[in-house]
Amino acid sequence: MRTTQRLLREPLVHFLGIGGLIFLLYVAVSDPVAAPVNTIVIGPEQIEQLAKSYQATWRRPPSAEELDRIIDEAVREEVYYREALALGLDSNDTIVRRRLRQKMEFLADSGAALVEPAPGELEAYLRANEERFRRSPLLAFEQIFLGQDTAPGRSEEILTMLRSNRVEDPSSLSSSTLLPQQLGLSSPQTVDGVFGQGFFEQLFELPRGRWAGPLESAYGVHLARIDERVEAHLPALAEIRETVLRDWKAMKAQQIRELYYARLRANYVVEIVRAQNQDPAIQ
Repeated sequence: MRTTQRLLREPLVHFLGIGGLIFLLYVAVSDPVAAPVNTIVIGPEQIEQLAKSYQATWRRPPSAEELDRIIDEAVREEVYYREALALGLDSNDTIVRRRLRQKMEFLADSGAALVEPAPGELEAYLRANEERFRRSPLLAFEQIFLGQDTAPGRSEEILTMLRSNRVEDPSSLSSSTLLPQQLGLSSPQTVDGVFGQGFFEQLFELPRGRWAGPLESAYGVHLARIDERVEAHLPALAEIRETVLRDWKAMKAQQIRELYYARLRANYVVEIVRAQNQDPAIQ
């Protein structure tokens, strides 16, 4: 009895007793069934998103069996993802690092979609970037192909006939070719893409409404008549506002991305250690 009373008075026994009570209290108030660390939960919201993604692709909702397969695939993906992280497969992987960078830049860019220009800002942006929005010249014309080897004086003879309106069908004077006899209003890129580099420039020097030539293309000699000409010009903002706005937002997105990176970069100390006698150009 005396031994029991002496033990009860020991501070160590008091400490152990209090510790045991605290442990029992923690067990009583804590969740009796703790979720395992490797639990994968596919909740209603994720299932709905999977179903919407399927419907967006196949233009119909998935059947119950198809939805089960989609969920199984989501679980498979999550299992492989977690196991890959556990094995450290995300480390030093160029593709993974690049993809993560893209996601960070996407987060930075997303705010630019909400930015709207202040009054007069788009007008100023258009003036500062005129060359970017300037419309190229356009030509509509008719041509006659004379072939690769033209006899001396042949082109002048045909020009005289055409200008005197003695020919009802100018195409009858053309050599056989797959080249179009006429083109509606077309850009330099379109014309040169058909007739060869530099043909548009030769055409642009011709007077309107009068047969002229000869002109050299990648295929041979031509006579041509300009039916319509549109000079290069800068459209009014009202005409191209959506294009200018889209370009302005892209510029703002780049600015925001650079500011975002600068703020993140300020949190790091970067040390570049070069090998001895290494070329400074090698990073």
